Amino acid sequence: MLSGRRFRFLPVLTGCALIGLGVLVSLGVWQLKRLEWKRGLIAQVEAGVDAAPIAYAEAVARAEAGEAMDYAPVEIKGVYAHDHEVRVFGAHDGAPGVFVFTPIETSASGAGEQFVFVNRGFAPQAFALRESRADGEAPGNITVRGLFRSPEHLTGISRWVRGDAQAQGGLWLVRDPARFAAASGIAAPGYYIDSDGAENAAAWPRGGATRLEFSNRHLEYALTWFGLAGALIAVWLIFSLPVHTKSNNFKK
Repeated sequence: MLSGRRFRFLPVLTGCALIGLGVLVSLGVWQLKRLEWKRGLIAQVEAGVDAAPIAYAEAVARAEAGEAMDYAPVEIKGVYAHDHEVRVFGAHDGAPGVFVFTPIETSASGAGEQFVFVNRGFAPQAFALRESRADGEAPGNITVRGLFRSPEHLTGISRWVRGDAQAQGGLWLVRDPARFAAASGIAAPGYYIDSDGAENAAAWPRGGATRLEFSNRHLEYALTWFGLAGALIAVWLIFSLPVHTKSNNFKK
């Protein structure tokens, strides 16, 4: 098929093709890195989520030492400070609502802090406000069990779209206990707990809403980007190898 064709260097086309190729290959490599990260996360969750809970203080110490502690079962004792409750916009099972974050006051947080934020669970929009679910406020000294979580930090496009501050109406858009504490005028570590909801007998907020199943299509995405890169090379070759036609001279 290449017989009769001669390569022709087209500077503009070649430059554009190189830029596009670099972008597509970079996206493919990024997806491979995401694949590795996602596999590690899934393995970490599967290995630790059913383990016996450890003290929150121990989880903090191990996390600060560099150990991956996300989704490790933990427990903490204290009293909920409902006056410092914050709400994070979100959805659960397709329904919009809020995740209720309440700091638990304890003198045994193990990190020199008086409060630790607990994600007590999901509440639909009709029960978003604290007044609508007063029966859900756990009184007295309690034990909270759940999963250890790191703060959420948005980057790139997600940060442009969602932002990392409070929305109108007092809703937060990210799960960042350090920001919650600063806004409430209290001291709390950046790590929080996703409660299993056992300490709350009311319907809302409903604990145990942590997402533990993760979609993993990064290999598919990587192959798509690499495939597009290959298609781009093919297009560049087609335009750089024009069909060579021979002119016929007819003599009378």
